[in-house]
Amino acid sequence: MRLDSLIKWAAIGWTIAIFIGCAWPSDHLSEGLTTNDKFIHISIFGGWGFLWGTVYRQQPVRLFIIGVLYGLAIEIYQLVMPINRSFEWLDLAADSVGIALGLIASVLMLRVVSKG
Repeated sequence: MRLDSLIKWAAIGWTIAIFIGCAWPSDHLSEGLTTNDKFIHISIFGGWGFLWGTVYRQQPVRLFIIGVLYGLAIEIYQLVMPINRSFEWLDLAADSVGIALGLIASVLMLRVVSKG
């Protein structure tokens, strides 16, 4: 299996894992996990941006928009589903920061790899 294909499957898996983690009822989350909630959002969506940015190299703006819409959809899901979670604009902002950082990291990494 080619590296591009493996990265694409990793991106798909990471996208699913984000949804599962964000759809998990909050009564089943440990207290320590929520302490740095915004850092967690930045990290997981940073990974999302990095993986998808590596797969679709020429489309960072489109990926940013898709990622923000994905984060928004998750926040809306948390609002409407009875999982004891809530919609938070700051979570969406942290998701957006993470996506941007991940996309920037993928662009920089691809530049280094293509030069070397």
